[in-house]
Amino acid sequence: METDKLISFITSNKYFNDHAEVIEWVNMTGENKEEYIRYKNLWAIMQLGNEMPEAEIKNALSGIRRKSNQKKYSFRLWNYMKYAALVVFAVLGGYLVGTKEYGDEIAMNEVFVPNGNRSSVVLPDGSKVWINNGTKLVYPEKFNGKNRIVELEGEGFFDVLHDKTHPFIVKIGQNRIKVLGTKFAVLAYSNDKVIKADLVSGQIQLDVKEKDHPDRFHSYLMNPLQSLVLDKSSGKVMKSGIKDNFYDYWLNGLYQFKDETFEELAKKIERIYNVEVTFEEETLKKRLFSGTFNVNDNIYTLMEVFKRAAKEPFTYTRERNHIYIKKED
Repeated sequence: METDKLISFITSNKYFNDHAEVIEWVNMTGENKEEYIRYKNLWAIMQLGNEMPEAEIKNALSGIRRKSNQKKYSFRLWNYMKYAALVVFAVLGGYLVGTKEYGDEIAMNEVFVPNGNRSSVVLPDGSKVWINNGTKLVYPEKFNGKNRIVELEGEGFFDVLHDKTHPFIVKIGQNRIKVLGTKFAVLAYSNDKVIKADLVSGQIQLDVKEKDHPDRFHSYLMNPLQSLVLDKSSGKVMKSGIKDNFYDYWLNGLYQFKDETFEELAKKIERIYNVEVTFEEETLKKRLFSGTFNVNDNIYTLMEVFKRAAKEPFTYTRERNHIYIKKED
């Protein structure tokens, strides 16, 4: 297939499964599949940021095509990353993936937002997802079957279009959230101790998988302005009201906290600022802080604020993307 024709197909946003010629060409050789994925990823990186004029996008792809024809495959992806806050990885096992959940063979998109970035994605049904630092979202090129299924690892805010006949399901590890149409947030990092759901409007149901019965779930129905936290180790679920500052975090980047441990705050800092935090003494992790910070603040400014707010003094050093915290001598 001519490269111009391939690029034209990708930039037209046509469904992969609807075009037998493209499917046949992609599956003909491993090199063809790699080339398709390479262009698809670059197109997604530049398109989803919505910050480049269409002419610039197509010119950039044409430049990449010329390099490709010369067998120069180091495209310097990071030159284009300034136009979008996300990375789109290769599809799950290739662009033809058969799964029971999605029914027919269907192309899958896997989107990863690196630490230090935030972005948003419009799903095939028009629903929108805001994605936070260090988060992965997997969704099909188009929704088939009776359910609209996506997978999330990390933190996201969903604005789901109502469709009573096609429930929307968010898989979070072994658990899941079912919804018809609503606005809600999910926090589900694999290395966190808890899973959290915040419901703004509509109604959702959190299904927690039973440990002794892998095919059975405990279901928890949530009402608007309700927050639910699942302790992954104990399986306990706690409900409370949504904090007044909920929208400040998602819309304005303001994170408010009360009596939160330094260790938990460090996890947020690592994801937001793309750094690694090391406590040189265990007792430092248990110190409690209350306050507010803006995700757009400079990391040095933030650390100075924590330093001055601490009841017991501490000091910190930074070596590239690593921050070391220790007690002040």
